[in-house]
Amino acid sequence: MYATVHQFRRSLEGETDGWAHALAAELHPGTGSPGTCTLAQVGGVTGLVVALWRDRGSALAAADHRTPGTFDARVFEVADVEVGTAEAKIAHATWFDRPLTQAEADAAEFGGRERIWPAVRKLGGVSGFYVLTAEDRSTLVLGFTESIEAMEAAQKAIMSTELLPGEDPALLPGPDRVDVHHVLHTSLPSLGLAPAGERR
Repeated sequence: MYATVHQFRRSLEGETDGWAHALAAELHPGTGSPGTCTLAQVGGVTGLVVALWRDRGSALAAADHRTPGTFDARVFEVADVEVGTAEAKIAHATWFDRPLTQAEADAAEFGGRERIWPAVRKLGGVSGFYVLTAEDRSTLVLGFTESIEAMEAAQKAIMSTELLPGEDPALLPGPDRVDVHHVLHTSLPSLGLAPAGERR
């Protein structure tokens, strides 16, 4: 599975009811995506449209689509998906913009699977997360929760974990940037029991 991530600048005065779903549909009209998601930065003027694709060719073609306000698009492979049960209302976008070495990528995958997800999956309000990896091994981790409070609890749990035997902190660089978004529209599979629907 692959994903495209389009970044866009919001037009706050034009955000009428249903705009988030309409933006995703305008970017990807009738292209057979298994699911899309529109995110709007909390306290900011940018956002993301995430769309899933069954093959790399479809993702590459979709990345060429643009709408007014779109300023960047990237293609990722979906490296991992973990599923919670809460409705997705908040998204925590953690960007590792620097290309990772293979050793760093392997260490991140191990830490995410064996240490981080076990620490947060038992918490209330967790919807799950997607790990998206580009060809150069730069990575975007999208974590979904039902509230800001649940997101903060998950972050606290993650920061409180101790490295497992064999984990090397030198292979675990911190993220380059972190954004928090409202989930305004989602039809992504495996995020809670039902889509979050339309919000403003």
